[in-house]
Amino acid sequence: MSILIVIADASRARFLTADTRDAALVEGADFVHPSSRQREQDLISDGHSSGKDVSGFGHHSMREEKKAHVHEEEVFARELCSEIDKLLQRAKPGRLYLIAAPPFLGKMRAALSKQALSLVAGEIDKSLVQSSMKDIRSYLPKLL
Repeated sequence: MSILIVIADASRARFLTADTRDAALVEGADFVHPSSRQREQDLISDGHSSGKDVSGFGHHSMREEKKAHVHEEEVFARELCSEIDKLLQRAKPGRLYLIAAPPFLGKMRAALSKQALSLVAGEIDKSLVQSSMKDIRSYLPKLL
């Protein structure tokens, strides 16, 4: 029974697997979502980039920028969860571990299918997507 570990943040994700509960982790896939890395002002198309104006009147786009960035994070979370579902059909892992910064972990949890949710054996609310395999393994239980 294989184990799937998904390490993610709003712009990158790594899928790791382990064949047994105490096996070494193997990196299977790496995903990047470039839109999440863009400046918020570049995500909106109305051309407004400033959140203030000198006269105290005018169009403020900061709210739209925040919405655009949050939207891109939600899109990426759904894409990752779709990839998880594909792996569940193909590889049939017995357990799933999620590692992500708290805000993105919540977005992923909301996007997971019922089948994937039923396999979640643990969650770690920490941003480890840039970490080494050794560091990642130190946050996981000794026996997966």
